[in-house]
Amino acid sequence: MPALGDALLAASAALFSAGMLAPSSVLGANDVLRIGLIGVGDRMGALLKDLRNVSKDMNYQVTGVCDIWKVNRDKAVKAITDSYGTAPKVYPTPEAMYSDKNIDAVIISTTDFSHATLLRQAILAGKHTYCEKPTANTLEDANAVIAAAEAHPNIIVQVGTQRRSDGGYNAAAEYVATGALGKITRVNASWNYYGARWLRGGGDGINAADVDWKQFTLGRDNRRFDARVFREWRLFRPYSTGIACQWMSHIVDAANFVTGAKFPKSCVAMGGTFNWHDGRENGDMLQALFEYPEGFILNYSTGFGNDAGGMFNIHGTNGTLYSGEFDKRGWRAAGDGGDKQTRLKEELIIKGEKMTSHMQDWLECVRLGKKPRASVQEGYQHSVALVMAVRAMDTGKKQIFDPATRTITSV
Repeated sequence: MPALGDALLAASAALFSAGMLAPSSVLGANDVLRIGLIGVGDRMGALLKDLRNVSKDMNYQVTGVCDIWKVNRDKAVKAITDSYGTAPKVYPTPEAMYSDKNIDAVIISTTDFSHATLLRQAILAGKHTYCEKPTANTLEDANAVIAAAEAHPNIIVQVGTQRRSDGGYNAAAEYVATGALGKITRVNASWNYYGARWLRGGGDGINAADVDWKQFTLGRDNRRFDARVFREWRLFRPYSTGIACQWMSHIVDAANFVTGAKFPKSCVAMGGTFNWHDGRENGDMLQALFEYPEGFILNYSTGFGNDAGGMFNIHGTNGTLYSGEFDKRGWRAAGDGGDKQTRLKEELIIKGEKMTSHMQDWLECVRLGKKPRASVQEGYQHSVALVMAVRAMDTGKKQIFDPATRTITSV
């Protein structure tokens, strides 16, 4: 997607600072929230389903669509027309959508690396935003997004790390906060799969004339149109870092949420392609160790050559908390591995309450001006972690994050 013009961005920022430009979605109780969609592929299809399932009193309408691929764009127009009874306006670029005062909010579901650019532009244009994860996959982009968000706190941003809207994870976070597990020293997380993840036919049937390739690349590289890269972008740099962007961002966010932590202070990592030698630039294996200033290590791993061993376990001096996402017995805490004198005496089943969806939370927060469950601040935190892991994997060096200066250094 192309960047907004520098003049427009500067003018927008100046108007915000002067208090002359308010979000277009400052709405009354009876006003319709007009939502535009940017990037309407498979993931947006799932988000649209979530949107259709929200409470009717949210009073919204999908009124705009923007996508660089004609095939997806046409499908989305038909699906929205069928669902809502009115055809959405088609915008040639995000810039055109952002400049339209008839759009109050946007949902972004595009390539990993474009999230940060499009989210920053949306914030500066006064649009409340639901943005898929990762929030950013470079530190420069992450810092630019968080700076824009901090300058405009009235813009409501929900990041697509949905475990923060899961009752089990919320109950687990509440349990850990009680201190019942004792001192947390280790979080073990392993999320695996067997298969050549993100292969999608190698670009068969993609017509270059139907794709705005310049918008797709956002100037990040100079390669010519490549149908396979376009269709299987998760396998290629700079569009994605693969496992780190797609999977690890979720689990790091979950670990932060359950433990109450924010940023790792250091990271070492290894990874590569060990099974699926199909030309991918992003490997099928990643192992990362994060040390947190709170005094614990997050041990994260994903492999696509064997799907056994999935876990999300919180280890404390009094016992272990097991995740219901990976453990068939559900969320539970037990004295396993704890100090013999202080360990938990009985297993405790942890049951979370059913929660409203991530999408509904965003819409409610837009209406009420509240902080959503996965705000841009949490998005910044998982972005920092994934950048550290990728740099550590690529360089073989330990990465150190300084939250005061928002810098990462190698040692």
